[in-house]
Amino acid sequence: MGMTETEVSLPAGAPGARPEAADHSWAPSRTPVRVSRRTVRWLALAAVAVAAIGIYFVGKRWLAPIAAQDIQLFTVTQRSFPILLTATGELKAANSVEVRSEVEGRATIISLVAEGTHVKQGDLLVELASDEIDEKIRDLEIKETVAAASYEAAVKELEILKDKNQSEERKAVLALDMARLSLEKYRKGESKELRKESEITVKQTEEELQRAKDYLKDSEELFKEGFITRIERERDEFEAWKAENTLEKMQVRAEVLEKWTIPMDLQTKESDVEEADAELERTKKASRASEEKAIAEVNAKKDELAIVRDKLNKAREQKKKARIVAPADGLVVYFKEDWWDETRIKTGTELHERQQIIELPDTSSMKVVIRVHETQIERLKEGLAATVTLEGYSGRQYPGKVTKIGTVADSAHRWMNPNTKEYLTEILIEGATGDLKPGGTAKVEVLVTQLNNVTAVPVQAVFGKGGKYYVFADERGNTRPVEVEVGLASTEYVEVKKGLDVGQQIRLSITDEMKRLLPDDNEKEGKAGKGAGRKGKGPAPTSAPAAK
Repeated sequence: MGMTETEVSLPAGAPGARPEAADHSWAPSRTPVRVSRRTVRWLALAAVAVAAIGIYFVGKRWLAPIAAQDIQLFTVTQRSFPILLTATGELKAANSVEVRSEVEGRATIISLVAEGTHVKQGDLLVELASDEIDEKIRDLEIKETVAAASYEAAVKELEILKDKNQSEERKAVLALDMARLSLEKYRKGESKELRKESEITVKQTEEELQRAKDYLKDSEELFKEGFITRIERERDEFEAWKAENTLEKMQVRAEVLEKWTIPMDLQTKESDVEEADAELERTKKASRASEEKAIAEVNAKKDELAIVRDKLNKAREQKKKARIVAPADGLVVYFKEDWWDETRIKTGTELHERQQIIELPDTSSMKVVIRVHETQIERLKEGLAATVTLEGYSGRQYPGKVTKIGTVADSAHRWMNPNTKEYLTEILIEGATGDLKPGGTAKVEVLVTQLNNVTAVPVQAVFGKGGKYYVFADERGNTRPVEVEVGLASTEYVEVKKGLDVGQQIRLSITDEMKRLLPDDNEKEGKAGKGAGRKGKGPAPTSAPAAK
């Protein structure tokens, strides 16, 4: 394999150098030497390696003390600091009136007052489409007319039926009275009269028989003496026979009258009374039944009419509710449940019954609604002082106080993180708020408590592991973990109840080698600082949560 060569000049006196011509004896003598490119390349790599090794040892000697000097130390002292709960919320009116659609079913907005308009009580806010309501009213008016006519007809039929029933009852009462009188008449009069007539007839027949017998006797004597003819005697004899038979007939008739005729007629009269009495009861029952049926019919017609009129009145009320007026003075704010709510209040929007459309806030008293995580809710109490900073008003600040804490966790944002439990908390702003408008963003700082003259260290200096908390004490350059008992914590400092003395120095910046000095366990670890209480990954320890 061939080698590429090049020429380089070497200093005079070097091995292999050759002298120059005589006329240039004053200049250094240089002799060209042929060196391969591979040799040059290896020389260059060797020079780079030597330079890198030199830089490493120089850096190790001079930069290590500088890095050690960058690890910050903190001297433990006693200090006073507030424990604040910070949250961002929405500015709302403390008192507001909700305006909802009261039209049944669904209705479309056809007219809407502009958002931000100041309205007076009675001003028109929203007008909803009412074509279906108008058609319903017309149908119900027709039904009302028919139902009213049916009701009036039923009432008149009931009146007619009552008159008819009263007439029938009067006839039945009269028939009963007549039957009773007839019975009494027969019992006290006619039966006696019949007996007397029968008795008179028998007596009269007996007298006639006796006279006939007397005539016959006289006729026989006169016939013997020849004063009368035989025919005259036979005539008297026939009259006597006739009178005798007539008497027997009258006696039989009297016996029939007494044994059968009078008792039979008496029973018939008594039966007539009983039948008339029963007929009267039947008539009364039939009257009551027919009247009750007619009354039920009247009541049914009346109820039908009342139902139709109730529906008609309701439809007319719905017609009135299609025009929604302001129930009080206020600023018009369109309702929107959350920022992601796609239901926009505008002309053409279809509303369901009881859906909120507008809110009329009273801006004379304002509040901020914040969400407080369940880990912090126990620290809150009603009446705690707060500072409210309004982002949309050049950072204007207002004093306030906690007035309401939710009793149950709010589920509005549950879909974002099902494990997050937050409680709606209201902060009442104190002072004049007439120029504020709802919907703005406000930052709230609630003063939970004030710690005075307590031993405290920065939050980044405390590390948690296995349910215990540590700081790294610096003792003349030597670092060791010290277990501490922590108390309340702010965003900057943590109260240390036990484990540290005032004047001790602790590390703020910790290396991985220092973290390995912490007691070993199998529990998860996380780094301290903001977001205390969250689970970490890997070996990073966690800071102490605020004490209860």
